[in-house]
Amino acid sequence: MMGEQTLFCGVLVVQLKIPGAASLKDRRQVTRSLLERARRRLNVSSADLGPEGSFQDGFLAFSAVSSSPSEAGERLDSLLRMIRSMEEKGEFLLVREIKEVERYAGFQD
Repeated sequence: MMGEQTLFCGVLVVQLKIPGAASLKDRRQVTRSLLERARRRLNVSSADLGPEGSFQDGFLAFSAVSSSPSEAGERLDSLLRMIRSMEEKGEFLLVREIKEVERYAGFQD
């Protein structure tokens, strides 16, 4: 018998400004690079939330699931450090970020 399993889900949403983007293709090139690097290096799930039709604005969401809140939070903190280091290259500006880690219980035998 396993008993109850608790898990923690961390979510990071970032808003970007991509001043050099003159088309959706330009915007997607920047956002795809960031999303793929995050998936590969930090084992997080990610999504481009749009907005559709905007060349220079972007909202990206990332999630990390773990059995401890500190591990989920640390992975998202590492991700935020990675995004900030990529920002220094000048392809985008990090406008704001929101990070939350929530507890989910309920997997029971």
